[in-house]
Amino acid sequence: MAKRFLIGVLVATVFGLGSIAIADAADKTDKGYIFAGPRIKESSVTTKAGVVFEANCQRGIIVSENPEGPWHQATFFSRATTVKGPDGKAIGDVAICETTDPDGDSAWMIYSWWYAEGSGSFRFYAGTGKWEGINGEGKLLGMLRERADGYTMPKWELSWSIQPYKPADKVDFEALVKKEKYTDHDKGFSFHGPHAVTETTTLSNGLALLANIQSGVIISENPNSPRHYAVGVDHGTSIKDTASGKTLGDVVLIRCVDPDGDAAWLAHWWFYGKGSGNYQFISGTGKWKRITGVGRTLGMLLERKDDWFMLNWEFWWRIDR
Repeated sequence: MAKRFLIGVLVATVFGLGSIAIADAADKTDKGYIFAGPRIKESSVTTKAGVVFEANCQRGIIVSENPEGPWHQATFFSRATTVKGPDGKAIGDVAICETTDPDGDSAWMIYSWWYAEGSGSFRFYAGTGKWEGINGEGKLLGMLRERADGYTMPKWELSWSIQPYKPADKVDFEALVKKEKYTDHDKGFSFHGPHAVTETTTLSNGLALLANIQSGVIISENPNSPRHYAVGVDHGTSIKDTASGKTLGDVVLIRCVDPDGDAAWLAHWWFYGKGSGNYQFISGTGKWKRITGVGRTLGMLLERKDDWFMLNWEFWWRIDR
């Protein structure tokens, strides 16, 4: 299990459209290791087929070689889903990790690792301060050393660059869909509850990071979509300005489970007042294994008087065989 700890160590930093921006060359590199604490189980869901989705969190610190890197002397907080088969054995992990450097600037990364397929990889999706617009990716390189106390010390390497943040309404999706050869399309809305804040970290730079969970149901037009009649569970962070009390944005990992019990994970990042929010498919199980794709928010279906939301969205995807 020690070698699988990496789930929780997801750490992040990006503001481009994932694979869209990743295509632009990253010009800086770094490597080091993470000193990660044990995972703490939060909840679990078992499908009728016996597949288990176990939510857990993990904390630690990061040691890096490049003092100009986003992970230099940073702390991290990850929230992951560990997938277990009917035999109880762990199959893989998908996680979001928040890192904060000594200046209080944060970055978010999403990580996926299916154990039978080799080492795990991660990609940056959002950041604040000097890391706003961060774009890049990395991989895990095994353990610095094995430990006997439940802690882990995975090695990593990454590359990154800083690029202008591009909201979804500024992305040429028609050209992107053609370039990436996405074969499927869907529209619909998410009917989800309020952000249930689990903890708040107030930083000296005037920002507060609100770790939260949000859940609801998803209604779509395409019956062959991973979002059709799915249950959605979001783990992420709301970024708030402490002076005004205004929420500046959200960075979220969404787990969608369809009626058959197959799951698809999406990164979702949205900075309010700057345009529409972005989505990107990360990974999946069952029929959604190896899904790739992108999406965008389309505004509210209906403004409600309570603290629930009815958000319109649109997606394009394909299944890589």
